Amino acid sequence: MAIEVIFNIILGLFIVFYLYQAMQLPNIDDTVDILGASGFPQIIGVLALMVLLFITINTIKENKSVQLSLFNLKLPEGRLLLVNICLLASYIVLLSILGFAVSTTLYLFIAPTSFGYSKWRLLTVFSIVGALVLVSVFGSVFYVPLPRGIGLFRELSYLVY
Repeated sequence: MAIEVIFNIILGLFIVFYLYQAMQLPNIDDTVDILGASGFPQIIGVLALMVLLFITINTIKENKSVQLSLFNLKLPEGRLLLVNICLLASYIVLLSILGFAVSTTLYLFIAPTSFGYSKWRLLTVFSIVGALVLVSVFGSVFYVPLPRGIGLFRELSYLVY
């Protein structure tokens, strides 16, 4: 229980810092936005503090420790968490090498298999369509600069986005 309360206090400090930063946003007077630029972030921060306070009070009332099987590598859940953390880390590393389109296609194909999904044809279609949708929405519609990769992957990415 003590570790959970300490974690909640640290998280609360981060939320307070977030609220402080949200209050520093400039407000423009000639808009129709009633809340201003800092209104919505302040609402989110206050709600987060209220939920965190509620969770902390419930934790203190229950006075029992929570066993997290995710952090036990002897259990399947713990190994699955470790595998997915490694997959995500390799995805991030491969973004700059293979580019967004190829890395995302590979990640969308490999990640569900780590959870035991085994319908290969549907998984192939899902990964290709998912990557195409993400590339087209963020690369072509919103003009977000996506990682292009190096060498051949960089040249091919110019054909897509």
